[in-house]
Amino acid sequence: MEQKEYGFVIPAYNPDQQLLNVINEIQDKSTNTIFIIDDGSNKKNQHIFKRIEEDEKYIDVVFLRHAVNLGKGAALKTIFNYILTTHPNIEGIVTLDSDGQHSIDDCLHILKTLEDHQNSFVLGYRTFSKDIPLKSYIGNNISKFIYKIILGRSFNDTQTGLRGLSKSFMKECLLIKSNRFEFETEQLAIAVNHNINILEVPIETIYIENNKASSFRPLVDSFRIYFILFRYGLSSIITAIVDFIIFMIALSFGTNVLVANMLARTVSIGVQFTLLDKFVFHTKSKILSFILFALYVYIMGIISAMTQISIIEHLNISVITAKILVEGILFFINFAFLRLYIFTKK
Repeated sequence: MEQKEYGFVIPAYNPDQQLLNVINEIQDKSTNTIFIIDDGSNKKNQHIFKRIEEDEKYIDVVFLRHAVNLGKGAALKTIFNYILTTHPNIEGIVTLDSDGQHSIDDCLHILKTLEDHQNSFVLGYRTFSKDIPLKSYIGNNISKFIYKIILGRSFNDTQTGLRGLSKSFMKECLLIKSNRFEFETEQLAIAVNHNINILEVPIETIYIENNKASSFRPLVDSFRIYFILFRYGLSSIITAIVDFIIFMIALSFGTNVLVANMLARTVSIGVQFTLLDKFVFHTKSKILSFILFALYVYIMGIISAMTQISIIEHLNISVITAKILVEGILFFINFAFLRLYIFTKK
């Protein structure tokens, strides 16, 4: 019977001496294979990789290279594919960052958890306080709120790079289209949608020189991570415009609020489904998804209309104000439901 093996995966972009320190400490405490990839680093950082390639102490380290910078997600997928095609005995891996912000003891703890809970997705989460770098404190708290809305589940640390993945989950991750930091967001979405057992393990919080070495760009990469929500918002605006125009036309012909809402929903439903399917969630939905979507839209239309009527009667506000208020509240509820139950990806 072949022995099950595990590995450590480290994507590196413009690393410094910390990468060699990480490799050295892993080798001191573990015999598992280490996989490194240079994701198109600058020439001034190549001496680090040259050391890995030429020093005999790193002879057991597997080194891969991208000709240009393709992003963390692309780097991880390259290593995953390499492991799956050339190391069939490896049952799982632990991903960690190259800048020394993960203690090796924590890495080994994640690995042990993965060994004990096969086919699970293990996340090492940091304890965030106001003493950590401001961009990390703010970024993680915003992320936790957004991810709760999008995925319907809370995570202690949405940005952690210390993760344990099984062989089967690595295969699923190869299908992710994202190539940069949003790749790790998609990992969470896949794990939630596929009901994969997600385990969160506390780890030490380490920030070196206020985290200045991190290649995570708060503005650019946060936008990438949340882009799915922005796409949903844009499609909702387009649909709302169509819905509102039909709603006002119906009212001008003397129909009541309920009938006007139903007519507006009926006209806009095709537009909305197409936008969500092709533009927002990038799924290939079938007729059943459209039927479920239409049923959901009509049910929510009734709920929205009845709520609007109640608000108009009790708060004495205009029809338009009531519609904007109610539809605004339902925006996030609808997104979460559609993402989790209608427009899901296998």
